[in-house]
Amino acid sequence: MTMPDLKLISINSGSSSVKFSVFGFSGIKKNVILSNIDRVLLCKIEEIGTEYGYFYLKDKNKIESKKQNFVNHEKALHYILQKTNLLKDDKNGKIDIVVHRYVHGGKYYLQPLIVSDDDIKKLAKLNDIAPLHNPSNLKGLKVMKSLLPGAKQICIFDTAFHGGIPLHAKLYPLPIEYAEKFNIEKYGFHGISYSFVAGLLKIYDKKIKKAVICHLGNGASICAVKNGKSIDTSMGYTPLEGLMMGTRCGNIDPEVPFILKKKLNLTDDAIKEILNKKSGLLGISKKTYDFKELIKQKDKYSKLALKMYAYRIVKFIGQYAAALNGIDALVFTGGIGENSDRLRKEVCVGLAYLGVKIDDGKNTAAAKYFQTHDPFGRLDVENSVIPISGDAALSASAVKVFAVHTDEELQMAFESINLQK
Repeated sequence: MTMPDLKLISINSGSSSVKFSVFGFSGIKKNVILSNIDRVLLCKIEEIGTEYGYFYLKDKNKIESKKQNFVNHEKALHYILQKTNLLKDDKNGKIDIVVHRYVHGGKYYLQPLIVSDDDIKKLAKLNDIAPLHNPSNLKGLKVMKSLLPGAKQICIFDTAFHGGIPLHAKLYPLPIEYAEKFNIEKYGFHGISYSFVAGLLKIYDKKIKKAVICHLGNGASICAVKNGKSIDTSMGYTPLEGLMMGTRCGNIDPEVPFILKKKLNLTDDAIKEILNKKSGLLGISKKTYDFKELIKQKDKYSKLALKMYAYRIVKFIGQYAAALNGIDALVFTGGIGENSDRLRKEVCVGLAYLGVKIDDGKNTAAAKYFQTHDPFGRLDVENSVIPISGDAALSASAVKVFAVHTDEELQMAFESINLQK
């Protein structure tokens, strides 16, 4: 069957940012693959609602960036559409699909969703289980549905990739009726990124069956993947569980929030603020959550924050290597995972018992490459998956180690196109 020509917009609407890409797809008779899809424009707006607003746009003709304040998401998205003539395209029927990243799909949204008015009401009910993310995702969906009424609106859920995690790994050791009545269980996140990376690994090396993938950014998680499917992941019912992150604490003794609430005479909302926005790298360093800034610091708290961050990553990789009964590959992705050769090296040193060895030259070169990586045009698998493991006779790694550039917007476009079959 020949697929029709399509024009798609991928949107990742965050609490104070919008990532926005436009893709083109020309109908083909073969199976649709990631490298069939052309990115023709990319754009991002950051610090929405603050005086530090920033706009960046790139298309085939130009790059434009400037400081600009945007009052809210509606103003930001309307500006992008006007700036790129996409409002005019919608009136002429040229925008086929707008696809949205949706962080928490709950128990039932395990597949891409073509959104109806009824679905918007149902999606709003998920806001309580991901209050830092879902409201922003819903906001972006409503705005784009209003601005581009002629386009099909589709949601891709971050939690969907983890829907097949076995029950013994998914459930918390709480009274079972809480899972049965209230659906309190592990959902996992960053699933769009994991799906993309797992797909790349399959293209790159079909021999890789068992991998631990580390998605490391301001939000960070780790996933155990077997035959392309998630069998466990570090984030849980909410994105707060798991690794230490930029501002989130990750795993702590569950009694601690109750103790802090009593000792500091705080409200529930104030405790949530501490755990989600004042902890992690920021809380320990007392300086910043920005990893690039933190590695420049020489004080003891900054050094301690980085040590704690790497230590917890090593621990989770060890857990998932055990859960998989050994691994073929270890993957670093996300803003920190791709760009920090220093972190990758420190983590891999802590995994020597697994036979993990990296080549320092390859590791440094991968960081330099990804710091200037251009995702424009079509996907080049060879330049998105960079091997950094040692392969010389005396330093060969028992586990293949990769730095991989993830592309959530491209994965969303790919899943949306396949939904049209």
